[in-house]
Amino acid sequence: MNIWVEYLTPKQLMFYKPIIDEAQRRGLNVLVTTRRYREIDFLAKKLKVNAQVIGRHGGGTLYGKLVCSINRMKKLTPLIEKFKPDIALSTSPDAARVAFGLGIPHILANDSPHSTAVAKLTVPLSSKLLTPWVVPKEEWVKYGIPSENVIQYQALDPVMWLKHLNIKDRLVIPRVKRFKHLIVIRIEEVHASYMMFNKPTLIEDSIAILAQKVIDTLIVVLPRYNWQMRHLKSRFKDFKNVMILGKPIYGPSLLRKATLFIGSGGTMTCEAALLGAPSFSYYPKELMHVERFLIEFGLLKRIKSEELVDITITSLSNIDELRAKQQELSKKLWSFMEDPLTKIMNLIESFYSKA
Repeated sequence: MNIWVEYLTPKQLMFYKPIIDEAQRRGLNVLVTTRRYREIDFLAKKLKVNAQVIGRHGGGTLYGKLVCSINRMKKLTPLIEKFKPDIALSTSPDAARVAFGLGIPHILANDSPHSTAVAKLTVPLSSKLLTPWVVPKEEWVKYGIPSENVIQYQALDPVMWLKHLNIKDRLVIPRVKRFKHLIVIRIEEVHASYMMFNKPTLIEDSIAILAQKVIDTLIVVLPRYNWQMRHLKSRFKDFKNVMILGKPIYGPSLLRKATLFIGSGGTMTCEAALLGAPSFSYYPKELMHVERFLIEFGLLKRIKSEELVDITITSLSNIDELRAKQQELSKKLWSFMEDPLTKIMNLIESFYSKA
């Protein structure tokens, strides 16, 4: 059986890596494709993923996204026609369209129905859709897939890589031993289709104020793009307790060291909560399903960007109790989640029996 897997983001790479490994272990022939993208290049090397790089990220404009997508599909089509996969597995509009055009069943894995552009371009073209149980099937049916083709697993997506990827990353944070606490802040994804039409939530002013108030705390800021990194490094060059990471990292390695985490929703926010770090989200729009679940479970608190300073200072003053409660809740959540890999491989095997 031939399987085509495509990943376009670091999260997708981490999610699909255990599937790729297990499929190859079972003797299935796997073709992996991706695109050129700053954080992906780093992570693929660390995970030793042998993927064919086709095209690049389209940046923060509709025109750029469209042109890069068209160019990728032009290059993918002859490659996939030659490989002749029995199924395709991705969260990629490019892969979904090429698979549909060549008559290849496409399995979509997605936990983000709020990303309407991606959903509209993938869900109607997919034979099956894999999603966490906290995302109602109705959220996917409205995009054009029958309810019976939506397969839910009782786990949040980071369970896949936190459980199966044994990455021994000896992360060294210079200066960290000089500080009492470590706060990790993830800048929002301003190039995502669901964010690019909105003014970004600018939290750098809050970071500057916080840094002046908690001089015993190292604040590590994770930008997503080179332009963000350059701007933030310039802004905070004179702050001795603010570090702007210039290179991508394997997130869990840093999060395991964090006293607390502040993000804008998304993958790293979920990772931090599952790893037992007190977590806060300043995501400015309507709550996402995964984020809403974590808030209701008690593992995540939603804040406004202007509240960041006061809430962080209050949390640090009571951090031991806060962390103990967070780790207890995290352990409770892990206790009733299943391994998504088992359900996904069963689905792939069902296609194998038809091939």
